[in-house]
Amino acid sequence: MALRPLRLKSEVVSAPIITAQGEGSLVDVWVDAGVYHLDSTFTYSVPIKYMEQISVGSMVMVPFHGREITAVVVARRTDPTLKNLKNISKVLGDIPLLSPSVIELIRLASERYAAHPFDLIRSAVPSRVVGVEKEFAGSAIDDRRLSLSQGVRKYLQLPPVRSRSELIADKVREAASNGGVLVVLPDSREVTLLQVALASQGIRATLFDSSQGKSEGYKSFLEVRLGITSIVIGTRSAIFAPIHNLKSVFIYNEGSEHFYEQRSPGWNVRDIAFLRHHIEGFNLTFIGYSPSTEVARLIDEEWIDFKRTRPKVKVSAFESSMGELLPSRAIPRIRKALEIGPVLFLVPLKGYAQAIRCAKCRTISRCECGGAHQKRSSNASISCAHCLKTVPEWRCAWCSAIVPSLGQRGIERHQQEIGMLFPKIAIHFSTADHSLASIESGIVLTTPGMAPVTPKGYSAVVVLEADRFLSQPDMRAQERVRELIFSHSALVNASGEVIVIGDSSHPIVTALTSWNPSMIIHQELQERSSLHLPPYARVARFTLATDEATRFKSALLKAKDEGFIPSNTEILGPIPFGDKSSLMISTPVADGEALIKTLHEFMRRRSTAKKLLPTMRIDPYSLSH
Repeated sequence: MALRPLRLKSEVVSAPIITAQGEGSLVDVWVDAGVYHLDSTFTYSVPIKYMEQISVGSMVMVPFHGREITAVVVARRTDPTLKNLKNISKVLGDIPLLSPSVIELIRLASERYAAHPFDLIRSAVPSRVVGVEKEFAGSAIDDRRLSLSQGVRKYLQLPPVRSRSELIADKVREAASNGGVLVVLPDSREVTLLQVALASQGIRATLFDSSQGKSEGYKSFLEVRLGITSIVIGTRSAIFAPIHNLKSVFIYNEGSEHFYEQRSPGWNVRDIAFLRHHIEGFNLTFIGYSPSTEVARLIDEEWIDFKRTRPKVKVSAFESSMGELLPSRAIPRIRKALEIGPVLFLVPLKGYAQAIRCAKCRTISRCECGGAHQKRSSNASISCAHCLKTVPEWRCAWCSAIVPSLGQRGIERHQQEIGMLFPKIAIHFSTADHSLASIESGIVLTTPGMAPVTPKGYSAVVVLEADRFLSQPDMRAQERVRELIFSHSALVNASGEVIVIGDSSHPIVTALTSWNPSMIIHQELQERSSLHLPPYARVARFTLATDEATRFKSALLKAKDEGFIPSNTEILGPIPFGDKSSLMISTPVADGEALIKTLHEFMRRRSTAKKLLPTMRIDPYSLSH
């Protein structure tokens, strides 16, 4: 066997990293360390090989406490006094994903919500898709700041009869001639309707929709970032879209719960829009039927201009004297409307019966887990709405009677009862689980927000069980129901009628007749002001373990006594729910910034001490859980 010659192993030595010197040789970055108190900037040196590749807004990898983590460059600078800094390890792509104005927006929003910048960056920038990014290789970005002008702020009230999507599309067309346009809508259904309306006018808009796939969403983001498109429509996160030369922002139904981010820090579209307006100076227009209390307060203070429409709507109200679904006086009007066109019924709940009570003693039936019993359809067994456990042989837990009574009608039970009142009329229903895009005849039962469009409008819109809409328990109920009833009433045609089944003396009936919710809103604002509630107060809600809540409250009271938080701060709670409790901390709007700065520092110190952090929400949608 022939012997092979020996070979010496050669040692591969990494090329030394040469750090750049001079202008722009240092970068300040935010790091995605996953630690609350590491929310300030950190400074790194730039290797020569990355000098041309790195820009403000670039995503990079940096060494941090013995590991490599993601960071974003927020500034480039020079400082000869700083020595022996660590170097940037890697640049993630050639496209700086954050514009300077969005970086400033993230900074301000982080202060407002006492949050780590990366908690907001995750909402502003979609996950990278390298394959998609390669399609845009070599593209240039223009981040020059154009002349900044102070744009107008207004609330545009929508009229009835006309399609809101077409009205918004008209506004987009008018604004597009002046620069970039952004429209933010509460859900994908509204986005689709607006997209169709824009397409009918020959306008192409880029979608920023939560329903998009990962690659599709990232491609849309890059088209906007690179200035390929300047008209964007989308859901919640679209408010961060890095549109070049943004001149107009439209937000429909700004009070919607869909506009509140569920993940920490719980930001909302309206307040992010205010911060961005402060930075970029665009025209900010809220569009809807009835403003939220936050916007209503700013209208009262003349910071936002209210543009009201002045149409007249035919409205009738009928009360149920014996608990019947439709009072007898309303039935002939609905029959007459059905001879002309489709009729829309707005119902509070989906399903069949959302509550079960004993027919004998009237006790509400509940499951062993505490959940309410319900009946999903006429043929279904009674089951728990929480754990879904079925009860094939129901029996009252209080008196042992075996006959249940069905309460809180759902849309399927409405369908049965209305079908008996209007035989031979086709009845359709539209819910989140079974939505209809359009309808031309018959009766349509819909749950809130799911009404199909009809080419000529509805000949009548019937609000069923209006008192149940108006008696919801949370603080946001009134403003939510106002927008809900107005927006569905707007679907009536010019000769049609809105029929409210409920208390005829309720102010909502008068508001609909004059198409003006201002009186109800003004009354609600007076009540909120007298009770020191939002929008006249800033609120922080903390959720933490019950055994920690009392100690936390004591610490806050001590901080108040020592002057670290405003003296007029109110601390409510602990309010137990499950194995946790919540604390509500509120202070007048004028002192809100000082309170939030203190709470931010408290959270940072707690994080530094490696203590478990409570969940914090600044200005949450609801004060209840």
